[in-house]
Amino acid sequence: MNRYDLTRAGALVALLAALVCGFAPMTASAAEEKAETMYRLYNEFTGEHFYTSSAAERSSLMRSGWDDEGVAWIAPTSSKTPVYRLYNPHVSGGDHHYTTSRSERDALVREGWRSEGIGWYSDDSRGTALYRLYNPNAITGTHHYTSSASERDALVKEGWKNEEIAWYGLVGTNIMGSSLADAELLASYYRATVGEKTYPSNVYKEKGAATIDDFCRILVEEAEAEGVRAEVVFTQAMKETGWLRFGGAVKVEWCNFAGLGAVNSNPVEGANHFKDVRTGLRAQVQHLKAYASTEPLNNPCVDLRFDLVSRGCAPNLEDLNGRWAVPGNGYGESLAAMIDAILEMK
Repeated sequence: MNRYDLTRAGALVALLAALVCGFAPMTASAAEEKAETMYRLYNEFTGEHFYTSSAAERSSLMRSGWDDEGVAWIAPTSSKTPVYRLYNPHVSGGDHHYTTSRSERDALVREGWRSEGIGWYSDDSRGTALYRLYNPNAITGTHHYTSSASERDALVKEGWKNEEIAWYGLVGTNIMGSSLADAELLASYYRATVGEKTYPSNVYKEKGAATIDDFCRILVEEAEAEGVRAEVVFTQAMKETGWLRFGGAVKVEWCNFAGLGAVNSNPVEGANHFKDVRTGLRAQVQHLKAYASTEPLNNPCVDLRFDLVSRGCAPNLEDLNGRWAVPGNGYGESLAAMIDAILEMK
């Protein structure tokens, strides 16, 4: 494989990143099991993908020119199965390798690799498989790890060797990460589900979103600004508002798309009002980020309840059960199912 082919193979992995930042079949246990978010980054100059649970390390690499590919999986904060991280300083640009095998770790150290200790832990209950692939034609970025069977299969077709399962992540549908659905797909799903005429254009044309296309465009912009998956924001807004028909305590003109402040004890007087569609969606996105992440906001805070949340307590949709919705049985799972239906339209 020449340099062009190597770059092409690396680019293919990068293009398939969105598949990783989606989800696997999941349950509601991640937050309860003390989880940490695993980030994935890509260096286009070396072809290496890098994985870390450190937000500081992620930010440092991004400043150095690495591409952020979002959330790769959710790992337990401890288990009986550590994943060891090693570094090879003897190739141009350096290279990292990850393994649960002590014998493989020790063999690489004897070959001149540097042990960087434990990178993270594998889930002993074997929730979400992380596949390991090998590119025999690469010098750096020789191994790749993914929770996506589709990405694994695509790389195998490109000549990568499937080395089976490397370790396991916790189960959960990520709230943070790269979006798998764009504004056009979300608008199409809305039309296919409830029809164009359902959209309250008579109200929202005065609030910055005359059409469902405008609404979805703004939603995607606000979601991407904070690193929240757009399809998560969309499905939650549709569930909470009855596909923007409202009809409950929260009124359509309030631009409150997630029932913010409409707690069971005081749903009408407590509900938040927002001046326009963008502000309402921004507040929803920021509230989701409060639950799913400990990273700071990128836009000025408009979520009036942001500081009431224990930051990072719900990295997955299923973890919102009993938190965002009370009692909330099946709340996150219902959103995940709707996301599956949307992505089937792609």
